[in-house]
Amino acid sequence: MTDIVKWNPFRELAGYFNEMDKMFAPFWELMSEGLGHPEFTGQNINLQVHEEGGEIVITGDIPGAVKDNLNVVVHQDRVIVSGETKSTTENNGAKVYQWSKFSRAVGLPARVKSESATVNVQNGALKIRASKE
Repeated sequence: MTDIVKWNPFRELAGYFNEMDKMFAPFWELMSEGLGHPEFTGQNINLQVHEEGGEIVITGDIPGAVKDNLNVVVHQDRVIVSGETKSTTENNGAKVYQWSKFSRAVGLPARVKSESATVNVQNGALKIRASKE
């Protein structure tokens, strides 16, 4: 006598999704290599997060950054730093312009009060302070 197997309508659908994943895997690998480049992800921005008493402090160096070209968003559990840097140097009488955009998100070890956050940028050194909830 044969066993009766309960029909699962999603079993076949799951198989289709697995096949699609296999088909697109090379494409996603290629995309992740390109988008994973430091220029696109902001990985060239080194941010350190630590606790000081009742505050979370985020520090980092962003050479060439000024507060006017910087956007800092403090959520309860993460901080997003984005912006652009511009610089002009002279090389053998010719001006050289450099411009770059960056964006970096970092998770926080504790929830913070977003409205209490302060941002300070001096000579490319970034310091963000926010009170813990």
